[in-house]
Amino acid sequence: MSGVKKIALVEMGGSHDECLYAQIRYLKADGHHVTLICNTSLKSNVDYFYRLDAVRFIELRSGLKQWVDLRIIRKILVKGEFDRIIFNTAQGNVLKNLFLLPKPKNVKRFGVIHNLRKLKGSHSQKVITRNLDGYFVLNDYLIDQVDAEVKKTVNLHPLYTVFYPDYPSRHFEKKAEEIWICIPGQVELSRRDYDTLFDSIEKNGIRDHIKLLFLGRCEHSDGDGSYVKKRIAELGIEQNVVLWDSFIETDEFYGMLKASDYILPLIHPAHDSYSLYEFQISGSFNLAFGFKKPLLMEASFSEYSDFKNTSLFYTTDSLMEMVNGLVVDSGNTYYSDSKWDFEELKQSFLDALEL
Repeated sequence: MSGVKKIALVEMGGSHDECLYAQIRYLKADGHHVTLICNTSLKSNVDYFYRLDAVRFIELRSGLKQWVDLRIIRKILVKGEFDRIIFNTAQGNVLKNLFLLPKPKNVKRFGVIHNLRKLKGSHSQKVITRNLDGYFVLNDYLIDQVDAEVKKTVNLHPLYTVFYPDYPSRHFEKKAEEIWICIPGQVELSRRDYDTLFDSIEKNGIRDHIKLLFLGRCEHSDGDGSYVKKRIAELGIEQNVVLWDSFIETDEFYGMLKASDYILPLIHPAHDSYSLYEFQISGSFNLAFGFKKPLLMEASFSEYSDFKNTSLFYTTDSLMEMVNGLVVDSGNTYYSDSKWDFEELKQSFLDALEL
């Protein structure tokens, strides 16, 4: 298909906004008209978005009032006469309820699914699937995890949301010999295997030039900051670690990220958190891909193409041996594969949308 199309990009909830910008940029680079329909809670984030043609902010209340709000959203989608509608969070009861209302005619609908486990056995997801022409999945390796039977009935397309707005970023002074290793995300034992890191430090030590940035809140209700601080104190490695108790300001977060040399997701097959990432990506991956930072990954990930050209690999019993051997500008060429080129990622997205 050719010519300018009208696209609606919809985010009814208050999360996954980190996936919006890349889609907008892909669509605008091809000259399409893009309307963002999103929750009012995301208003401050939208200020940084790229060349939107229109923005509609929506409230989404609970209970019976939610049906009122869903009818408003449906009215926007019908009156907009869009050629494509993309639901940025294509899972959950809210979208299922929207699809129980009469649908706009002659428009193709797609959705981004963030947890592929829902494709098997979720009643709500079955309703959503029947109302979509296809799903976008946030990494090629996740498509490999989907059962062959599911693939026969569901259209799955890769989508790499690895481009970010020009957020302000603070400059940080860094010694020439230092290696900064970023561990993004709130400090939660259920999401990352911190114990393997600390056990490896206890066994192998940590060299003075290595700095570990735990780039996420420590002190929050579901977090494990006190435990992590206790292990750090027991090991006596406070000078090697940077922690944040509370919310990290945007300019500080991106400044630290840009100054980092490597990103360490701490995802290990023997840890309870591993099952999470069989069906959804870690945000660490997109941050690494987006800012072209090499990943430090456990060896089992070496079988996946996305990590072959972007990562160094270790076994859990040799983690700190590898980390302690890192040097500034090791001469490795990361992200040289054409897969990471904007044009190639854009075209893959547009082809899936039949644009």
